[in-house]
Amino acid sequence: MKDIDEPTLSKSYKVVTHVRNLINTGDIKNHTDVQRARSLSHSRETEHLQEILAVLCNAVHHTTGPPHKGGEGWWPRDTQIISWCLLALSNTGRLLEMGTGEGKSCVIAMFAALHVLQGEKVDVVSSSSVLCQRDAEEWNSFYKYFGMTADTNTNKTEDAERKECYQKDVVYGTIEAFAADHLRQIFEMKEVRPGRKYECIIIDEVDSLLLDQGVQLTYLSSPMVSMQHLNTVLAMIWVHVSQYGFLSAGHQTFVRSPPASFFKAIFDSIDKEGTEIEDPMDILQIAEETHTVEKGFTEAIYQTEKKELLQKLLKTVSQDAMVDFFQEIENYVPYSFTVYTLDNQGSLCLRKRSPYNNQDIPELSFLVLDEGLCCTLYDSEEDLIKPIAEIILQKVQYTHATNNAEKVNIPGFLKNLIEKKVCVWVQNAFLAIQLREGREYVIQNDNVCPVDFRSTGIVELNKKWGDGLQQFVEIKHKIKLSTMSVVTNYVSNISFFEMYHGKIYGTTGTLGSTADILFLQELYPNLSACKMPTFNRKKLFELRGTLTTSAEEWKSEIKRVVMDQISPNSYREGRAALVICETINKAKEIHEVLQSSIPGKTILYCRSDGDSLSRIGTMLLPGHVIVATNLAGRGTDIKVSKTVNNNGGLFVVLSFLSENTRVELQAFGRTARKGKPGCAQIIMSTEHLQQSFRTPSTLEEAKDTRDRLAAEKTNHLMKDIEKLRLREELFSDYCGTLQEIHANTDGDEKRAVVAIMNEFWGIWLQMKSEEIDQFQTKALKESLKADLSLAKSQCEIKLHHAQAHITTSSLEMSP
Repeated sequence: MKDIDEPTLSKSYKVVTHVRNLINTGDIKNHTDVQRARSLSHSRETEHLQEILAVLCNAVHHTTGPPHKGGEGWWPRDTQIISWCLLALSNTGRLLEMGTGEGKSCVIAMFAALHVLQGEKVDVVSSSSVLCQRDAEEWNSFYKYFGMTADTNTNKTEDAERKECYQKDVVYGTIEAFAADHLRQIFEMKEVRPGRKYECIIIDEVDSLLLDQGVQLTYLSSPMVSMQHLNTVLAMIWVHVSQYGFLSAGHQTFVRSPPASFFKAIFDSIDKEGTEIEDPMDILQIAEETHTVEKGFTEAIYQTEKKELLQKLLKTVSQDAMVDFFQEIENYVPYSFTVYTLDNQGSLCLRKRSPYNNQDIPELSFLVLDEGLCCTLYDSEEDLIKPIAEIILQKVQYTHATNNAEKVNIPGFLKNLIEKKVCVWVQNAFLAIQLREGREYVIQNDNVCPVDFRSTGIVELNKKWGDGLQQFVEIKHKIKLSTMSVVTNYVSNISFFEMYHGKIYGTTGTLGSTADILFLQELYPNLSACKMPTFNRKKLFELRGTLTTSAEEWKSEIKRVVMDQISPNSYREGRAALVICETINKAKEIHEVLQSSIPGKTILYCRSDGDSLSRIGTMLLPGHVIVATNLAGRGTDIKVSKTVNNNGGLFVVLSFLSENTRVELQAFGRTARKGKPGCAQIIMSTEHLQQSFRTPSTLEEAKDTRDRLAAEKTNHLMKDIEKLRLREELFSDYCGTLQEIHANTDGDEKRAVVAIMNEFWGIWLQMKSEEIDQFQTKALKESLKADLSLAKSQCEIKLHHAQAHITTSSLEMSP
């Protein structure tokens, strides 16, 4: 990424030195001419920049103080003034790393005002709706000082409100809100941001939006009546998949099959070719011959038709006998067996290891239960996806096929889509089993809402998972089933930022590692970056981290450390603490553990609603503790009393190993802000680590693994970006067809054609997902052009003949 050149640094020094002298002497109060600042705003001459900056600093001073003191507030610090200069002197975009607590929001407001003085509209993007609404309100008086207007786009629900919002000079919002409104304008053809060009974008917490969020797609939900037919298919998939479960043995996770009688489970798992086994009863006969079951057991089973009697007979087979049988049967079949049972905690306990270390002899794993039952253990759900998909396809019949009462009827035009996507749906059904409420999602007003627990902690109220995952989680919780949406429109965060033609400006407390910087350089080659010095020396003392080996030890250690830090001792009085947890569930656990012992208030902060924000906004006194998710880990200014600062400042516990160093530093940045003291410590448990981590012996080892995986993730992002660019090219081609339809039709005819074409395009896109993954660009673009032309002409012809009956099923597309 480009370094900042010497002339820019030299000019910045002259501007900052001059304005600082004006502030120190008091002469700056004579620099209040807004109109003069406006007339000079396009100039890059040193004396003109000095005048503009003096006016901006005056505005900050006049609008940041409390009303009862006549509005007199504080002056921007040197770090903020220098940061403004470096942004103002860049024509191609610039990213600044400013220390947490150094006042990034002030720099953003001053820089936004400069561009409005130049006649531009400015979009300010933040990592959460909480932060953008806070900053828009906080700097509203500053903008009014210049006669400028500002608003937030995250709380607008009607198109009229959105249109009014985008007429303002400065709009604060999230990338999701900006991108969604862009799609409303270009795809739904709604006048939500008419005439507002993509002139200047300022990204607050730029690392969160460009790195932590990865390649993020925003799309407008497109519910389609025809997709309701797929709910039956999804329900069938869930019936099969929900019979399976996940079990861990050390650092290996198995997929457990539904319980079955031990002889049937073995029979179903082996290839019978080359053996004398033709029936499950042959397995049972071997069990009888090896004295695993009593003599006559096989005959009794043969003669038993009642399920109750079969279960009674199986109850006589002990766990130990079955474990021994797996050793015996290795003499009869060309397989080796590893056998587990469950301990009192429900974890897998190894009872028999495979005797062979030979790749030519297949190894199978089983879980032995009570009452003659056992389960096959699969290394991965990948082994099951295709077989289950084939079962589902055999149970479906399509319109115009020979009617079979035992099969489910689905409209014929969905046949190709189902056959293409059924494996993806099965895979997502397994994923739904693994997702946990209070971790990856919450249930709110009978809606499943995803949670960005790894980065911001935000509950994403307007987000839904795709490819059936949303529906599977709804089925899991017996919530009313929503209809699977077809993605007909989308824009990535990367493409949205590129619309500003390189005029991308950003600030963050943590720009990232060398790999992160190289990634950003590849995406935005014209950007330059600079790490700003802090105004005050950082007084953060990081205590040596603690690595525990169990959840109970983890909770006990957090309680001990927090109590020790907030309690008075021989050399200081008490202080306040912030405990940041990985998920909502863990935050509730820690809150419950601490609540009965904390002498002061304990505040739980897991949601960004008004009540939670008001509680976290109160000043912390000695003995007070906040337990929060990552909601409190980025951009949140935790206020502590003077007494707390005198006693060592806020103590922060990060109770998990964050996904990358940036998230960790953001969490630690909640303390030791603006030159105040503070302490931080990591207290984590190996039980909470992802499967991709081996058991670390030290915290440093865990961090090394984390950093390596984070670098690998960054490297993989480029592949995702290439795939997205192809998808966006195809979407752009479709938008061209859509614009023709809007231009050449009107009224009810336009609405009908647009609805049908959108549905056609959405299904086409899903059917071509494999070709997109393979980057078959030329073939895809040719196919789309031909298919859209054919579909459009068919639609128009049939619409004139039978408008009331036309549906997507009438349209054809290439296979």
